[in-house]
Amino acid sequence: MLRHALDSSPLDARLGAVSLTPSRRPTLRDVAERAGVSFKTVSRVVNGEGGVSPDLAGRVELAIQSLGYRPDDRARHLRRSRAQTGAIGFVLVDVANPFFSSILRGIEEVAQDHGCLVLSGSSGNDPARQDELVDAFVARRVDGLIAVPSGPELGQLQHELDRGTPVVFVDIEPRRTSVDLVRSDHFGGAVLATEHLIAHGHRDIAFVGDDPTDIFSAELRLQGYREAMRRAGLEVRADRIVTGHLHPDAWRDVILRVLGTSEPPTAMFTAQNFVTVGAVHALHGLGLHERIAHVGFDDIELADVVRPGITVVPQQPRHLGRRAAELLFRRIDGTRSPPTQEIIGSSLIARGSGEIAPAD
Repeated sequence: MLRHALDSSPLDARLGAVSLTPSRRPTLRDVAERAGVSFKTVSRVVNGEGGVSPDLAGRVELAIQSLGYRPDDRARHLRRSRAQTGAIGFVLVDVANPFFSSILRGIEEVAQDHGCLVLSGSSGNDPARQDELVDAFVARRVDGLIAVPSGPELGQLQHELDRGTPVVFVDIEPRRTSVDLVRSDHFGGAVLATEHLIAHGHRDIAFVGDDPTDIFSAELRLQGYREAMRRAGLEVRADRIVTGHLHPDAWRDVILRVLGTSEPPTAMFTAQNFVTVGAVHALHGLGLHERIAHVGFDDIELADVVRPGITVVPQQPRHLGRRAAELLFRRIDGTRSPPTQEIIGSSLIARGSGEIAPAD
């Protein structure tokens, strides 16, 4: 409801002092103690009930601001005891993306083992929407959060970290923040994909992927491509690196332009699943699917059905979700060790597209 931090000077002169540890969120009883009123009075103010004088209501509101209290909506919805069940929140980018929906599946499997509900919502890579989701989940008094951040600024996620809410990040590592994290080896996987193409004789390799200035994983994948080219003593041409923040359906047209030049690359590394899908459509549309080699980061549906099959560096999104949830529940249960960062190693599935040799 309110996002104010503890103001110890003017408010403490009017309200009682309450000491909270950073790991404990304020309760209604803390608000009552701070305001010097009864628990029932605070409950009436929070629930919008009448029968409270303006003076007392004002003291309660000041206490709420001072402590950063948020109302507990969970009991209204579940009507069950905390000993029997709880809830966690999952803020993802887009549930329509199979990668994120698979992460959600993994989280739900672990949550079910703990008798816990999972509340989830898509931010659409919009920081404002991300903040709304975090606020909504916290208002329902979730026990913790799992998040795929929508950008470098964490907004309300940082606020919850500061308040001691258990938060685990998955897939994307926030900059300038030491946090619990589970992600894939984006850099190593990109090196593996690019070196695979180099090993099959390619020297002119294009990189197509998300904008690295916006997305942490995209930055690491571009770095991995550059590093593999550097190790092989190959030139990294600026015109062979194509990045952007695009709608999934737009990547086909982008890759058509990459391949439509008088001297197209002999191979491509597509660094995201929707980019890979766009590349498959473009290559088949131009009849180049058996002439230009192609490796994708992330597996895609029907990758083993098309001909040639699509060579990929797969992530393990369901496993990522399970590991993130397991780490979150350890935090909820009281683990106070330093932040944990778990990086899942990369492998390559060779299906045919990445093994096409350059034309003579």
